[in-house]
Amino acid sequence: MLIRFVVSNFLSFDEEREFNMLAGNFKTHKHHVYKAGKVDVLKSAAIYGANGAGKSNLIVAIDALQDIVEEGTVAKSIGDKKFRLNRNNSKSPSSFEIEFFVDNKIYDYGVSFNGDIILEEWLYESGITSEDKIIFERKYNKNKTHIKLHGNYTKTAKRKYLVELMEESLLKRNELLISKNDSLKIPDIKKAKDWIVNSLLIVYPGSRFGGLAPMMSRSERFCEFANNLLITFDTGVDKLEVVTVDFEKFIGKDEDELKVDILDSVNEGKHVMLNSTEKGTVHVLKENDEVVVKYVNSIHKDNNGNDVSFELDQESDGTRRLLDFIPALDMIIRQDVTYVIDEMDQSLHPALLYSMVKKIMADESTKGQLIFTTHESNLLDLEIFRQDEIWFAEKNKEKGSTELYSLSEYKPRYDLDIRKGYLRGRFGAIPFLAPLQDLSWSEHA
Repeated sequence: MLIRFVVSNFLSFDEEREFNMLAGNFKTHKHHVYKAGKVDVLKSAAIYGANGAGKSNLIVAIDALQDIVEEGTVAKSIGDKKFRLNRNNSKSPSSFEIEFFVDNKIYDYGVSFNGDIILEEWLYESGITSEDKIIFERKYNKNKTHIKLHGNYTKTAKRKYLVELMEESLLKRNELLISKNDSLKIPDIKKAKDWIVNSLLIVYPGSRFGGLAPMMSRSERFCEFANNLLITFDTGVDKLEVVTVDFEKFIGKDEDELKVDILDSVNEGKHVMLNSTEKGTVHVLKENDEVVVKYVNSIHKDNNGNDVSFELDQESDGTRRLLDFIPALDMIIRQDVTYVIDEMDQSLHPALLYSMVKKIMADESTKGQLIFTTHESNLLDLEIFRQDEIWFAEKNKEKGSTELYSLSEYKPRYDLDIRKGYLRGRFGAIPFLAPLQDLSWSEHA
């Protein structure tokens, strides 16, 4: 699970700024606190801020770190996203650092780069109350890369020679050392990379979850969970059903090239996902030696109580957005994952969003984390969140850079109306609005 993330000189972040999931000394909602080794971390974080304050840039920064770890390189497109309102930054490096807990260990991974040249990269096992244990350090100086591994990993001549080769030529200036574990074969590096790539799940406003059909096909438990949730939220959908059709009937006659590519993949044992305008994401697989397509339809009741099937594109934006969240909610309850959702309130009715968030925050069986950005002030409720689970992003008026801070820094009383205080500007992170009489609308009519 995520403990903290630090970013500097990237998009709207100038100097180093930290977002963390560390639990403070609050007595409310004790089931929102997980034990992560020697530290207590939180179940959730709701991040507020005015348009343009940079809260979405925090999500983009986390996503950028995940991308470079997954790809194994720093692309120039990422290296060029420096904070541009400080001219000194054009020659300064950008950096990401992430601390997380997995398999009873806390890891601290970070990378600093200038353009597409990696200047520093490190992975430690964090000691918290004791000295960190180095797994690897990598530095670039005077056109040469220097690599340092923990002594346990350099005991053999073969390993020492491999490190020397990487320093000389095998590790390019834009390549991450964490991506070279197929050669290094260090378990801690594999664990760290796997967590960053697979357990950190990022959802943008336009993201569509493609796994609904396979999840419903494989798990009766998930089907029951999804259908119960839809009924609870009164969407008008009575249930979801998985529809199975023959592949040849689904693919158009003029798509022979696509058909061949899909069949090649399926015959190799792969599951193929396709985006359909009408049916959402469809799942192509081999079942009983036949290639079939599976997709999800929604079922409503007509005035006589009979089932009527609808394709997902016929549902409202809000219902489809909810369908994208259902697998996330299921995973947060059952698995040690960290979901990061940008603009969670988009297309969802405030009452539906409130009900959904309140439901998951009240659930004492959850194992994962939910982090999201939002403008929805109705969620500023200490009956739902702890003070340290509410964060704000605010633009520094002098520097134009993003500041991050938690509500807990204000030490508000538990009985304080947080929503009213926020809308009155008590905690910052809201737009500055000029008086309406000064807008001179009539001059532009």
